[in-house]
This record gives sequence, C-alpha cells and structure tokens, in this order.
Amino acid sequence: MVSRAVRALLDGLDRRLSALGTSGAAIVLTLLAIAVTFALHMLLCLAEDQAVEPLSLFNIAVQTALIALPLVLYARLVIARLNRSKSHLDEMTRRLAVAAEQAHQANRAKSAFLANMSHELRTPLNAILGFSEVMKDQHLGPVHNARYLGYAADIHASGRYLLGIINDILDLSKIEAGKMSLENAEEFALASVIEASVGMVAALAEKFDVALTAEMPAAEIRLLAVERMVRQILINLVGNAIKFTQAGGTVRIGGAASPDGGYLVTVEDSGVGMREDEIAEALMPFHQIENRMSAKHTGTGLGLPLAKAMMELHGGALAIESRPGKGTCITLIFPAARIARACKSAA
Repeated sequence: MVSRAVRALLDGLDRRLSALGTSGAAIVLTLLAIAVTFALHMLLCLAEDQAVEPLSLFNIAVQTALIALPLVLYARLVIARLNRSKSHLDEMTRRLAVAAEQAHQANRAKSAFLANMSHELRTPLNAILGFSEVMKDQHLGPVHNARYLGYAADIHASGRYLLGIINDILDLSKIEAGKMSLENAEEFALASVIEASVGMVAALAEKFDVALTAEMPAAEIRLLAVERMVRQILINLVGNAIKFTQAGGTVRIGGAASPDGGYLVTVEDSGVGMREDEIAEALMPFHQIENRMSAKHTGTGLGLPLAKAMMELHGGALAIESRPGKGTCITLIFPAARIARACKSAA
C-alpha cells in the first residue's frame, strides 16, 4: 500500500512538472533542492548550537543552484527523450501487431484458397485420368493408331503426376488452415507400412541404380497414427533420397526406440547432401535446392515441408543432418503418445 501511494505521488508530481515544461520543471526542482539544502543546514546548525549566517545560506543557495540546475535540466531532457522513444516503440509495436495479424489472415486465406482450388481441380482431373485409362488400355475396343495410344498413355501419366501435386498442395493447405485432423488415426504395425513404402519406390531405386535396404522393426512395434500420412511421409523421404543419390549409391531405412518411450525412423542416403542454409530452404514449401542432381528430376518442393507438417500434426518432429558430398540422414521422431502399448511393453 505504501509503495502504491509513493508511486502515485511521484506520478502526480511528474505530470505536474511535465506541464511546466523543461525549463519550468528545472527551476522548480532547483528551488526544491535549495530548500532541502537550507533545511539540512539549519538542522545541522541547531544540532551544533551554532548561529545561522545569511552569507553562508547565500553561498549554499548559489552552490546548490550551480550543481542542481544543469543536472535537473539534463535529467528532464533525458526523460523527455525516453518518453518520446517509448511512444515511438509503442507505435511500432502496435503496427507490428497489426501487420502480423494481417499476415496471419492472409496466410490462412491463401491456405483456404489453395485447399478449395485443389479440391475443385481434382474432379475434372479424375475424369481425365479415367477416360485416358480407358483409351490407353483399349477397354472399348482396339485403337488402330499407335500414336493415339502413346498420347493416351502420356495424358494418363501426366494426369497422375498432376494429381499427386494437387493432393500434396491440398494436404499442406489443410494442415496450415488447421483443417487436417487425426480423427482417422488407428493402430497399425510400423513394419508393414515401411515394407509397403519400400515396395512403391523400389522401381525408382532400380531405375537410378541405387541400392535400397530397409531394417524392418519388430512386429510388436505399432503406431497410433493416420496410416496414409505415415506411408506418404516415408514415400516422399525415400523417393527424395533415391533421386538425389548418384548411381551406385545407397539408401537405408532404419529404426530404433528412443529413451523417452518414442520411436525413431531414419532415412539415410549417400547422396549429394546439403549445407545448413540449404536445409532451411528445403523445408520451405515450393523451394528446391539447386545442385547437380536437381536438373535430372522434376518436383514442386513440397515433399519435405509436407512430411515435416504431417509429423508435427502427430506431435512428432522431423530432424535433418546433412553434409555436402557426404549424404543426408532424416530422422522421424514419433513421440511416446503415438506408440502402442505393445511397443512400450517390449521396450
């Protein structure tokens, strides 16, 4: 209570002094300092039983004024500058808050737009895929022109590639917009998902002459997650590792229980690797690292950002260790909450 009263008194005094201006406040404070000095001098004289001489009071007043006035003026100028700086800082903070909110709203609007656009594009694209598949497989009768068959196959392949891009954009937009949920999470064996993912990219590894090996986790290692997302994460990461590994290189998938009861899945390659700044860039949507391997492969730069977003949606994390020319190791960190009891009891 006392500190509040003193603070209120000081605030009131400061407001009154500010109303007088810098010069007026300096004069008032100087007179106050002289009065306090006079009072102390008189008390000292009374205590020592000495007479108060007018000349000594005049000297004290002059000395006090010469010392106090410059100090008070300087202090008031500093206080005024600090107040102006505080006002400027408050204004900048307010503008930054408004800008941050506008950027957040713009990002959400962008994510919502991409999600809606991707959804609208999938409907006609599915029709293109269906009709081109009927034509290339000649379900309704033979096509006698081989070039037409080739065109139909190209249309179908391009459509599947475009559909994959649209699905990635849709998933990432839903996650950014907060519309992707884990309602479909269920318990499943991690080994089966790794095996299925390896099977889907095995042809790619064979095409680029890359040795692909996988150390399957024990059958009791089970995750509580959305199986489709975990499979997509692994396919994206292993596919990237294969694409950016030279012919004759290796890509290895491994796994191990973490000390906190979670589980780690690693995708390690002997490819071109990345610098620290390139790792940060690779994790940004639609960004691609330029190197001697990138000219050979197409992509949108969504594989790593989407994998990272899906891992974080599960409460996990994605860690990258890489060195140029030495390869890359990506670790998927599944938290203990996503590990089924069978795994915990085994650990």
